[in-house]
Amino acid sequence: MAREPARHPHSETASARTMVVEAFEPALERASLSAADLDDRFNVIDAGVVDSIEFLDLVAGLEQRAGVQLDLFDADPDVLTTIGGLVSLLEDALHPSASPDR
Repeated sequence: MAREPARHPHSETASARTMVVEAFEPALERASLSAADLDDRFNVIDAGVVDSIEFLDLVAGLEQRAGVQLDLFDADPDVLTTIGGLVSLLEDALHPSASPDR
């Protein structure tokens, strides 16, 4: 029986949204939340899911898992800590040629 090839964490089957939600999963569970509770405007800091230090730790883990570096410096601070904002940053990092020039 042929073995299925190992998949890279950001393969076509692992969407940016899935990767973001998985990175925050332990914190979401502590807050008694699940992925179904999240929309793009859900702010993980404002909701008390994580504090600013834990946010940075989780983003670092997300970067490591995805094999990319997120551009936090130029990110809009009003959306940086939202699920949608993080998904957008991750998509930009995963597909830089598809991102508009800044």
